[in-house]
Amino acid sequence: MMMLGHLLYLGLVNLGRNKWAQVFTIGAVVFVSFLAGLFLLLLYNINLAVTSTQDKFQYQVYWEKGLPEQDVAGQWEEIRSWDIVSLKTFTPEQALQVLVDSMAGDFDPGHLSRSNPLPPTALVEISLGVGDPDQLAKDTLYRLEELPGVERVSYNPLQMDMARTWMSITSRIFWPLIGFMFVITCLVVANTLKLNQINRREEVEILSLVGASSWYIQFPLLITGALQGLLGGLLSILLLKGLQVMIKDLLFFPPLWIRIEFLPPLYTVSLLSALTGVGILSSFLARSKD
Repeated sequence: MMMLGHLLYLGLVNLGRNKWAQVFTIGAVVFVSFLAGLFLLLLYNINLAVTSTQDKFQYQVYWEKGLPEQDVAGQWEEIRSWDIVSLKTFTPEQALQVLVDSMAGDFDPGHLSRSNPLPPTALVEISLGVGDPDQLAKDTLYRLEELPGVERVSYNPLQMDMARTWMSITSRIFWPLIGFMFVITCLVVANTLKLNQINRREEVEILSLVGASSWYIQFPLLITGALQGLLGGLLSILLLKGLQVMIKDLLFFPPLWIRIEFLPPLYTVSLLSALTGVGILSSFLARSKD
């Protein structure tokens, strides 16, 4: 246990040796990681914007005319408890007002207001981004049709096809691009850290000549590589977060209303883990070349 602690200490001490080389190495890791994170942030927000606008499906629900308002209001509250994106409700009076506002000219609804022909209606919006979209759409339609007093439920099948198409396109492009970005980043970072470790070849040869075991030589190098990758990743994440804070409202204006979000924890942890792993692997490969 004491030996393990000593080797960990040596790995930390190695970061303080040849300081300018360490600064340039970590700086290169930060730069590459920041560019990769920036690309990932761009992809994530594009995918977020597309899915938030294209994976929605709407139902227009019509209740029977003359149904007590309290009964309809109770069903509206029940629908709100479902797993839906939004619910817009219209009493007969509100529906009539929307109809009047949509008509051009000086239309007088006086004769309609005395005998309003419009029933209570609701616009139910669901997201198709989770699970089986076809099954979700069918289940929601069935639940709406089974509500007491519902006369009919209308929807646009073309909207379902468009949502499914957009989801297919984003899934086929988004994840391959992320995978490609991770591979390129890991290769560049690994080469940078490997070159830095190779520069310590003379020190490794001296340790070998005095009888140091491979484990005694290798372990501190692995710790140093892991710390270099982790430190470079943390600094790049901090820079990326600072940039996101400065530009988060850059596109938040009509008609876009797009707020630039930061990467979710899963993405940041994956990036840091990949850089740490690359640091360990590059140190191992550098030692194996000796």
